[in-house]
Amino acid sequence: MFRKPAIALGSLMALAAATGVFAQGGAQAPVAITRGTVSTTAAEWPNIVANKKGIYTKHGLKVDQALISPTTITPSLIGGSIQIGFINATQLVLATESGADLVALGQGMDPAPYWLVTSKDIKSFADLKGKTVSLAEQGDVYAEATRQILRKSGLDPDKDVNFRYGGNSNQRMAALVAGAVNAVPLLSPQERLLQQQGFNALAFYPDHFPKLALSLTAVRRSWANANPDTVRRFMRAQAEAIGWLYDPANKEEAIKLLMAETNSDRDSAGYSYDLFITKLKLFPPNGCIQTQGLDVMLGILASINPKVKAGQSAAKYVDTQYCPN
Repeated sequence: MFRKPAIALGSLMALAAATGVFAQGGAQAPVAITRGTVSTTAAEWPNIVANKKGIYTKHGLKVDQALISPTTITPSLIGGSIQIGFINATQLVLATESGADLVALGQGMDPAPYWLVTSKDIKSFADLKGKTVSLAEQGDVYAEATRQILRKSGLDPDKDVNFRYGGNSNQRMAALVAGAVNAVPLLSPQERLLQQQGFNALAFYPDHFPKLALSLTAVRRSWANANPDTVRRFMRAQAEAIGWLYDPANKEEAIKLLMAETNSDRDSAGYSYDLFITKLKLFPPNGCIQTQGLDVMLGILASINPKVKAGQSAAKYVDTQYCPN
């Protein structure tokens, strides 16, 4: 609702034109924001749909996409060069504990449907002994989850394997294909593409962690407080995109969108749809953060990092006031 301003109509229109409130034809100009992410996988599906199907535009947004290194995306969000970030949940928690003004709004995937994909000659965990596993960052929950899977499978992660850190998912996949490393956690459709080529998948992370949030949508609290309408528009657009994905009538188009964005084939993208959308229903219908998987993540992180207290509630890192009704 607008309050009646004590200003002449001509002055109001001049002010609107000067500030860009109205676009050509009197329509309200879309709000421009930048959303950062680290790689293009099926985890980006709701964003792909919202962008390609004009859902962001429908909600009055112009969402520019930025592909950023995993090590710099959270500092980019803190520094304000992006307004919304699809970031590592570990980074959000540790940055918040260090005083950063960050909060989680939206869910990534829960559970996180990673596969531990290995080179063609690695057909068992025993074969992985003495080999190199590539991960994003040392000390994050991705890494610890992988270490726990290795330990449950008969390997000592401190002695039996080597770890290499850095790069995004696409870069680590390229290193695996090139033979520079021997194992990488990957999402579909990349995992499926490599299995078609003879690579092996030794472990499915949800078999070990039925609930585990590893990535999430985050913003600066101060920016969200100053721009609540923009945040709500973004969250409504995400929810609409997820609803579109879950409509069986849109299956073939959804698969084609993923194929185009990830350079995958029909088999891999279709497999991803069956896993992410039909079987696991990975994206919450309202797009908002779900605390159960985040609580599991916090428990793992507390076991390896003294900055996080055991039993710390996920509520500290979450704001649900912007969720669609």
